Amino acid sequence: MISADDSNLDFLRAVAVLIVVVAHVTYFFGILRLGSLDLLPIGFWGVLIFFVHTSLVLMLSLERQWKHGRDDLFLTFMVRRVFRILPLSVLVLVLIIVFRLPQATLQPGKFIGATPTGWEIFCNLALIQNLAKKDSILTVLWSLPYEMQLYLFLPGLYLLVRPIRGIARSLLLWGLSIAFAMFAVHHLKRIPDMALYIPCFLPGIMAYQLQRKERSRLPAFLWPLTIAGLTVLYLLGANWAWRHGAELRWAMRWAPGLLLGLVIPRFMPLSARWLTSASHCIAKYSYGIYLTHCFAIWLAFERLGSLPMAVKTLLFTAVGIGRPVLFYHGVEEPMILVGKRVADRIPVRRMARLASVAS
Repeated sequence: MISADDSNLDFLRAVAVLIVVVAHVTYFFGILRLGSLDLLPIGFWGVLIFFVHTSLVLMLSLERQWKHGRDDLFLTFMVRRVFRILPLSVLVLVLIIVFRLPQATLQPGKFIGATPTGWEIFCNLALIQNLAKKDSILTVLWSLPYEMQLYLFLPGLYLLVRPIRGIARSLLLWGLSIAFAMFAVHHLKRIPDMALYIPCFLPGIMAYQLQRKERSRLPAFLWPLTIAGLTVLYLLGANWAWRHGAELRWAMRWAPGLLLGLVIPRFMPLSARWLTSASHCIAKYSYGIYLTHCFAIWLAFERLGSLPMAVKTLLFTAVGIGRPVLFYHGVEEPMILVGKRVADRIPVRRMARLASVAS
């Protein structure tokens, strides 16, 4: 069985956020190719890993809630997720808007700021900009609405797959989600964005189902090699699909995600202390790193671009590490604890009302 603090999952989350950071740094400096390979798709691979990782970890969280007898699975789950995601994203957005930081769009050598309307600001704060078809004020914020919208369905998906340990139901759901996405591409004038992203999340549910069965696992040292191999496979597939239309481009996103979900439970946990400690540290601060690394790139390499490269690199590293650590201990961790306390009170209050009626 996998736990939420499994060293392999820490490594996976750390790899995901580092891929996103490297993708934006290389893009800023105009490093767009590696030999014959176009590097532009690599950033999405990092986000795709996040999607698979997130759905797996949250299925494990829902399992813990279920075992502890929570009588309102959906409400408890959503309260904790809202307190986990929204406080930091709101704070970062407010800072960008107040100080007019150019964080909306990244181009080689330059960030471009947005001049959002009140409605656009509200959509970004509420993480519904994909539904409203509005741009993200912070370039990396585009992925969070899809995660928040997944949360609405995840408790129901947990209840659907919980009675069985195989992956038949989740694999069927994955196939149906792809069929719907293809139908939307061909027949709907306005494609619902979420239809294209649901297949990116469902492999995490398959990983959850697979880890429920005891089985022999492959040696831990193969886990990093497997992630590296899947990364190369994704990049090769994305480069090939880019020349063959939108459908294949999405297929080359869905297929590696499926492979990732299927292999996650197949490996023994990493045990090398240096690797597990580094992975755990990066994973712990990964949300802050994800939301603030573009600011570190902008400040060090654009705003203070006249400084020597060594100084800019040190500044980028200091800001890239310092802000996530500050935000985690100042915002994320306290709000996580508040969300936990609020969520823990929900079933207690409900049971107390039922007990008072019965008496």
